[in-house]
This record gives sequence, structure tokens and C-alpha cells, in this order.
Amino acid sequence: MDKEAILKQAERAVEKTELAYEKVFLFQFFNFEFSYDDEKRECAIECPVSEAMFNPLGTVHGGIFTYLADTAIGHLHSHFKEDPYVSLELKTTHMKAVTSGKLIAKAHFSKNGYNVTFAECDIFNEDGELVSTTSGTFYRVKKR
Repeated sequence: MDKEAILKQAERAVEKTELAYEKVFLFQFFNFEFSYDDEKRECAIECPVSEAMFNPLGTVHGGIFTYLADTAIGHLHSHFKEDPYVSLELKTTHMKAVTSGKLIAKAHFSKNGYNVTFAECDIFNEDGELVSTTSGTFYRVKKR
């Protein structure tokens, strides 16, 4: 791992970080790029694979896939719903190891309820191959 590159990446992330949607430190550190499709009601996140994501086997750690999916689903809610929602449970299935390139996460509602929603996020590699899928249940938190 290139220590200097990681430190520069962290420094750049710190400079851009805010406690606001799309501006959180890890979103900046992993170079998440957010986009929304209002017609499909979908949130997508793209990010390059980096060594900071690797497990001891040299592949993207499963927790990174879950974090990416949870973030995409969270931003799906923030973009299309009025109140904030929090994760009640998540289930992630890993299908293919990733060591390079980029990750593309696409989140959508499977059941768009009022208090409770169900959503899914598929993550693809840059060749369009499905590498991970996450489903979850989310709960509406009333604004104070």
C-alpha cells in the first residue's frame, strides 16, 4: 500500500468533509460519485477500487460492499422521501471477488411504504458483472 497516496487521499477527504448528504468523510475518502434517476427512482454510486478497501486476501472487503449498498439506499431515501429513514436490517450476498477497477451500486425501492420501506442495491464491477447484492428494511424517523 502506498502510504503517501493514502495520506493524500485522507487529507483531500478531510478538506471536503461536511456533515451533509454526499459530504461525509468516508464518502469523500472512497471517492463516491452520486447520481439519481428520478424516472426509475434509483440512486447510483460509482467509486474506484482502492487498496484501502482490501481484506487480507487482497480483494474488496465484504463490509465495503455493505457500506456502499447502505449508503446508496440511504441516499435513495433522502432523495425521494421527505423524512429520514434508518436501516433496521441488511442482508448482503457476495457473488464475485473484486481487486481493481470501479464499483457501481444501484439502489431501488422494492416496497415503498410510509413508515417502513424495503429496498435493494445491486453492485456491479466495471464490466457490468453483478458482484454483490444487498436487501434491507428501513424505518422512517420523524423530523424533530
